[in-house]
This record gives sequence, C-alpha cells and structure tokens, in this order.
Amino acid sequence: MNGNGRPRLAYVVNSLHPGGTERLVVDMSRAFGADYEIEVICLDEPGAWADTLRQSGIAVYCLWRQGGLDLSMPVRLARHFRRSRPDIVHTHQCTPWFYAALSRLLYARPRLLLEEHGRFYPEADKPLRRLLNRWLVRHLTHRFVAVSADIRERLVRYEGLNHSQIEVIYNGVKPVPAIDETARAHRRAQLGFSERDFVVGTVGRFDPIKNLPMLVGALAAARRQHDDVRGLLVGDGPIRGDVERLAASSTEAGSIVFTGHREDARTLVQCLDLFVLASFSEGTSMALLEAMSAGVPVAVTAVGGNPEIVVDGATGWLLPSGDEHALAEAISQARTDAIVRRERGLAGMRRFSEHFSFDAMIERYGALYAQLLPNGGLAATRAKI
Repeated sequence: MNGNGRPRLAYVVNSLHPGGTERLVVDMSRAFGADYEIEVICLDEPGAWADTLRQSGIAVYCLWRQGGLDLSMPVRLARHFRRSRPDIVHTHQCTPWFYAALSRLLYARPRLLLEEHGRFYPEADKPLRRLLNRWLVRHLTHRFVAVSADIRERLVRYEGLNHSQIEVIYNGVKPVPAIDETARAHRRAQLGFSERDFVVGTVGRFDPIKNLPMLVGALAAARRQHDDVRGLLVGDGPIRGDVERLAASSTEAGSIVFTGHREDARTLVQCLDLFVLASFSEGTSMALLEAMSAGVPVAVTAVGGNPEIVVDGATGWLLPSGDEHALAEAISQARTDAIVRRERGLAGMRRFSEHFSFDAMIERYGALYAQLLPNGGLAATRAKI
C-alpha cells in the first residue's frame, strides 16, 4: 500500500508498441487507476503508447532488455520492485513472466500473476524450458490466466503448467461508438470507396502470424467474381511492405487500401462490410471483438481462440487455416446474401455483449486482484475511467 491507502499494481509487458496486448495494458491501467497506484514496466522499449499512459498520470518505465537471454533482467526488476514496492505484479505474456518470477528470488514481496495472450507460430517445444517452469518458475507465481481455452492447453503442453491452476478470462473491449450512415459514407469516401463497393478488410499488426497474404489472395479471387469487392487493411508492422508488394502484383491497382497505423481504427472497422482474420494463431483478438461489437459480420480462421468467439454459421464464418479458396467463397457469400450478412452481424453483436464486454473482464480481474492482496484487499469493483 502507498501513503494514500491504495495498493500498488505493476504491469510488466515487452513494450507499448500498438498491438492487442499493449492496448489491453493501456485500457486496464486506466480502468484500475482509481483504486490502484499503477505503474507499467516495459522490458524492451517504451513504444508509441508509453506517452499516452504518461499523459494519463500513469508512470511508465523501461529496462531496455538485451537480445537473447538477459540474466540482468531479474536483478533489475527486483531492484525496481524494491523501490516501488508493488503489491501485485501482473505480467503480460511469458517472457515478462519468466523474468518477473525470477526476480522474486531476490525480492519476494509482490504477488505474481501471469496472463498469456497468444503463442508463437509454429510452437517450439523446448523440454528444458518446460522443466524449469515446472520445477521453479510456476512455484514463484501465484495465479495463471489464459485468454482462451486454447491458450490454456498450450500453456500446459509447452510451458509445463498444471491445467487446474490456469483460469480462463476472455479479453473484453469497450463497445465501438456507433457512427450513423451519413458519417460512415463520408469515412468510406475519404478512403476512396464508393457507395456500391463491398469493403472487406482487417485491423491489426502486420505480422507473419496474421497470414495477410491469404486475405490478399482471397480478395483477388473474389474480385474475379465481383468487381465491386475492395480491400481495407488498417495497421502497420514488419511485413507491411511485403504485403503491399503482393497486393500490387496480384490485384488491380487501388483495389486494396492500406492506411498504416490509425488511432481511429475502432471507427474505421465500421467502414467494413466484412471483417476478416486470417491468422495462423490467435488468443482472443481485440480487433475481432471490436468488429463484433459494431455489428460487422466476421470471417475468421478456425485457430486458437477464434472458435471460442465465433459460432460458425450463426455469428460468422469459420474457415480452415490457410484455405484461400474457402475465404474467397465466404467473401462471395457475404457479398451476395445481404440477409445472411445482416443476421450474422447482429448475432455477433449479441454474443459480444453476453460474453466479451470490457466491464465483465474488469470485474473478473478486480476479483482476482482482491484475492491476491493481503486479507482480501479491496473488494472487486467495476472500472472507473
């Protein structure tokens, strides 16, 4: 506890570059800021959203981790925690968890929580890591959370954790503020789309795991049947140039619009007639939840946590991973059948409200934090933003 009686909560993350995990850290920091003294520790580099949090009065620190196994990290984290004295350390993803757990060998005061968001693709089976986690790291950790049942199974298989110890808490997002038809038409026109265009796209980081070439190929195939199909890809990342070159070589000039990173991405998702997630692997996609909250119909690969979110044939389309033809067929069906498109969009909105709201997620974490604090700590409260 600090001088004003509020417990201290530290989030540890690789960085605050725009992405789903990082977005969740920002939103959770703000949500719990009224009841906890919050700080965010970035292992690698601050990232673009560090200043966003600092402007909200939340302290952000960076430790500038070296490449490979940086054994100075546990020492530096322990030194930092000894100064800031957090009651709870909430680590996002396994690398921050590993270093924060080892720091407890030097400074054991904080209660430690792992939240795993996603996994590498393909998974690397490392028996030595599993053994170290099973015999040491998990014993330095108080609670384990996976953002989907699929992620829980992967933590058991690849990280050596016990299934019974891992709680599933699905990610939640705030509903996307709705824009009316006039505003939507204006936004689409600004992006270069006409009223008759059928706009298919996605929002997220341009990373190999997102399999954006599958989306580009499916768009090209769908355009051969329907010349009004257009693409909208919102985001940035290490393979953006490769994806743009692929689009230029396989589709007509201008048929796919690339916006780069946009702070208004949550609004732009409403410009889509169909949201697509072609990933090789997913935890609980924030962009997918935002599309569903806005009533945008969705087509996603049946990987990771996606089948736990999207009900095939009811709230969207579930497709085999890597099946470009199946995605092109889904785009064509959505394009030609407005009734199915509308029904699945509305059903997705209802499913979002019932299972994936931001408030429900915050309540779950609030209760978990209360259990970790001495004597039960604070009663779990709803977010105050």
